[in-house]
Amino acid sequence: MTDDGPGSDADLPNPGGDTPGGGERPWYEPDGQDAAERPDRRMSRGRIALLVGLIVVAIVAVVIALAGSGDDPAPDGPSTTASSASTTAERWPATQARIATAKNPSIIVHSEPPTDWDEMEPVSVSDSPDLPQSQDAMSPRDALPRPDYPIQGRYVDPAGWSFNNPTAWGDPFVMLVTEQRGDWLKVEIPVRPNGTDGYVNVEDVSLSDTGFRLDLRLGTRTLTLYDGNDVVLSTQVVIGKSETQTPTGRFYITDLVEQTDPAGFYGPLALATNAYSEQIDVFENGVPVIALHGTNRPELIGQDVSNGCIRVPNEQILKIADQIPMGTPIDITA
Repeated sequence: MTDDGPGSDADLPNPGGDTPGGGERPWYEPDGQDAAERPDRRMSRGRIALLVGLIVVAIVAVVIALAGSGDDPAPDGPSTTASSASTTAERWPATQARIATAKNPSIIVHSEPPTDWDEMEPVSVSDSPDLPQSQDAMSPRDALPRPDYPIQGRYVDPAGWSFNNPTAWGDPFVMLVTEQRGDWLKVEIPVRPNGTDGYVNVEDVSLSDTGFRLDLRLGTRTLTLYDGNDVVLSTQVVIGKSETQTPTGRFYITDLVEQTDPAGFYGPLALATNAYSEQIDVFENGVPVIALHGTNRPELIGQDVSNGCIRVPNEQILKIADQIPMGTPIDITA
């Protein structure tokens, strides 16, 4: 793809470069009336005793019930309730992300869960939002990578995919964790179709958490960095034009790519994501990876003119990169 004017960009350099959650009324006699004249309204001593006894029993039952509702731990032994597995799992909030970093020089990510996945009791589950994927409304694109189209550091494997660690840009290979069952993790990975899940053994990765997350609202062209519920910064950005739209969904940052020319098209650096364009297959002899990067055209900020990438004012992209770890999620919504 060639430069088609001020709104176009080369977006992210190719990683390979050479591959295509009322009470009861009390008993009483009306004032001024003789109870002896109305035997039908009088209570015998036996009935009074019975009533008092019932009240005492009721009070005791209430006290027992309240005592049993405290926070004391239940006695040891098997649970007497058949609660679902998902309610017993640790749930980490939407304001926190769990990142899996590969330990070894390469890692196999399985395309299918282990055979007993459905029988495994969840250990931990993310409460992250299930965001609409723009890809669902797009014409299907070819998978990336695929056997006839390897990407540097990313390959198809008989089990699913193989990823180099570190990545083609020299960063640790990371995945965004969505669930753990037994010794297996369900993760998001950098392949197309966007939103594809994979499965890895927990022994092959190290786990970490972050409260940082990015939120991009395409309608207002606003990118916000959060730390938990606190806003760290917010800025206007450039997003993709209609024929090369910025995809929506939950993604994550995979790499930090410093630029040799800070005053160049990409500004001082680019933050690559695991998302790919959903409208083009090859870009400048490489794969169409979606990234956040700086810009040498700040006058275009707030417009829809990119090839899908998110152009961020240089000062802001530097602040973001200085704080977030690789694996930080970015939620992109319409």
